Amino acid sequence: MLSTTENQARGPSTVGLRRAILASVSVLTLLTGAAQAQQVATSTEGGVPEIIVTAQKREENVNAVPMSITAATGDQLRRAGVTEVRDLVKIAPGFSFADSYVGSPIYTLRGIGFSDISLGGRSTVSLYADQAPIPFAIESRGVNLDLERVEILKGPQGTLFGQNATGGAINFIAAKPTKSFAAGIDASYGSFNAFDVSGFVSGPLSDTVGARLAVQSIKSDPWQRSYTTGAKNGADEVQNGRLTLAWDPTSRVKVQLNINGSVDMSDVQAGQLIAITPSVPAAAPFIPGLLTYPLSPANARAADFNPGDDYGKSNRFLQATAKIDYTVSDSLILTALTSVSHFKQDQLQDIDGTALSNLNRHTRGKIKSFSQEFRMAGDMNAKTHYTVGVSYADDDVREKSQNILAQSSQSLLFTGFGLPLFTGFADTNNQKSQTTAVFASADYTVSDTVKLYGGARYTRSDNKFSGCTSDPGDGSSAAIFGPFWNSIRPGLSLPFNPPIANGGCVTANAAFAPGLVVDSLNETNVSWRIGGEWKPRERTLVYANISKGYKAGGFPSLGATAASQYLPATQESVIAYETGFKTTTADRKIHLDGAVFYYDYQDKQILGRVLDPLFGPLLQMINVPKSKVAGAELQLSWFPTEGLSLTAGGSYVDSEVLGGFINYNPDGVLTNLGGEAFPNTPKWQFVSDVNYSWPINDQFKAFVGGGATHQDKTNSQLGELPTLNVKAYTLIDLRAGIESQDGVWRLSAWGRNVGDTYYWTAANRNLDTTVRFTGRPATYGAALSYRFH
Repeated sequence: MLSTTENQARGPSTVGLRRAILASVSVLTLLTGAAQAQQVATSTEGGVPEIIVTAQKREENVNAVPMSITAATGDQLRRAGVTEVRDLVKIAPGFSFADSYVGSPIYTLRGIGFSDISLGGRSTVSLYADQAPIPFAIESRGVNLDLERVEILKGPQGTLFGQNATGGAINFIAAKPTKSFAAGIDASYGSFNAFDVSGFVSGPLSDTVGARLAVQSIKSDPWQRSYTTGAKNGADEVQNGRLTLAWDPTSRVKVQLNINGSVDMSDVQAGQLIAITPSVPAAAPFIPGLLTYPLSPANARAADFNPGDDYGKSNRFLQATAKIDYTVSDSLILTALTSVSHFKQDQLQDIDGTALSNLNRHTRGKIKSFSQEFRMAGDMNAKTHYTVGVSYADDDVREKSQNILAQSSQSLLFTGFGLPLFTGFADTNNQKSQTTAVFASADYTVSDTVKLYGGARYTRSDNKFSGCTSDPGDGSSAAIFGPFWNSIRPGLSLPFNPPIANGGCVTANAAFAPGLVVDSLNETNVSWRIGGEWKPRERTLVYANISKGYKAGGFPSLGATAASQYLPATQESVIAYETGFKTTTADRKIHLDGAVFYYDYQDKQILGRVLDPLFGPLLQMINVPKSKVAGAELQLSWFPTEGLSLTAGGSYVDSEVLGGFINYNPDGVLTNLGGEAFPNTPKWQFVSDVNYSWPINDQFKAFVGGGATHQDKTNSQLGELPTLNVKAYTLIDLRAGIESQDGVWRLSAWGRNVGDTYYWTAANRNLDTTVRFTGRPATYGAALSYRFH
């Protein structure tokens, strides 16, 4: 828990940063001068926008890239209400989001996702900011600030983007410095007294240097409410910033420096109690108030948590990226991309969904990352384009969690042996991984209508681990596990262990001797991609490809009494078969693209369970030997008349664990999980958006619009327990407003989840409770945007 001293210590820095950001935004309103509209890599004349993307690490029209991509401009993202990565479900069929019970987001593309409870858990959907990696999903909080566009690449992207992109990759492209002065401000006020104020200022500093500064401050009152005490939780307090510098010292050299950061002091969302499910049923009656604890009402805002605890995060992320492009000739470009980042976490989470101290987790951790890529790209001849490069990454993750379970059934686990209550423990998880790779790709133009392409990437990763479950520092766990292990060792003709020191490891090896667990995992793999495309007519592309990608293995972060629980899960792989098309009508009023795909999935990583002879089924990272995904996608853009645009998309994803895979379900019951669908993978998803604007007079025009998102039912974990079901839901957003004809200002009103749909994104089975994480209820507000001239 955070002490009063700690709260006071973090308060002034937060206030100071918030004041600095708000002052910067205020300055924008005083700036005058000639302004240039923000550069957007699109062309909208004649209907369908032609968005320029860098999916193959070179600039291309999105409709000319032979893979399934959802791309959207910064303006489209703002209009759709996409303010976080999780909101991409509004525009990208096949993408889904779920909450993990430790606050790290779970991103899934076409059924390929990964749920982990460690700070350093790597997603199967890799994230990038201007091509620089954001190594861990928990570091993605402020990445949506001041974007030019976002590119969602579906299917394994291991050839150019490296391992851990088995589901796909999402590249966030920041808005760049403008050639002349530009500035703008966006402000929104809505339900729960929510303020979202952002602004940018951009322009040249000299003939060769341009700069762009963007800042954002988000703050709101709590939206969750305890149904037993009336206490509140769920306040937002986030500050984001980005500084981009562009230096063109010569016509051949381009240098870009990007410094971005985020400070998140928001409350950790509390789970909503839906069932009492004791892990030690015989002990549950002896925990006052546990079995009779009232379940939550079916209301999005209802939740419960320990009164008086501070659930405000103190999470900080800072990243600096430098990209240098050197044009050697018209047919050769050299690129160096360097990135360093630092993330710090400090947060308390009430995991059990009650006002009891059943399971609370306070996590402190740090992540330091460095990555370097060198590549060259060019034309070998008139028909062949190639990219060749090397990369290196170093990630250092250090995490320690204090777990409080004084009012859980497990707290009585050792009292029958004459030992004291088991009130809590700590987890330590340190992982240092180094990854080196060499890659190459090429495409060959066979004719005016046919092109072939291929590529490969060799990767070596070395991961060193040290960790254990330990006494929390007060001697309470040491007083239990020291005597307990010593009660077993004489039966094995082993001498007594020395006493466990306060704060010492209690995790025991096969000889029941406690100590730090040290291990390593060294792996190599080769990702590859081959395919071809055919252009039967102008603005029509048909493609087919086969690709293979890998996700690195890793070690879990969990409460482990046995050292075997820290055995790593080995790398997983996906072979993807995909064919698709992209076509635009001659008048550019309609664009349609679709794809069908099949994934052969080997060694899928999951957080499963292994049988401990003393404690029964305990958590451990394991591999599912064989599974598959089959599906299809279709996306439509239609511009039937001036001022009217309609977009719609849908995906079908059929995932399945193959064979007779036997493991324990979340209730600890040995179950055949074969034939089950993947967690957090709705079979059907649909997205749509409509916008209509019309002139009021020569100065003003009005607009109305809205979007709808539908997700089919799914389950949060293998085992398909009814309590962990996530029901199907549909959300509707609406907007309306007026703006100037020259685009200088816009005033709008908006509503999100206007049907006030009660829904949740995930559920979790804990020690004695099962909780779900609800989405927000209906919210309404108004927004103002202004661009300075």
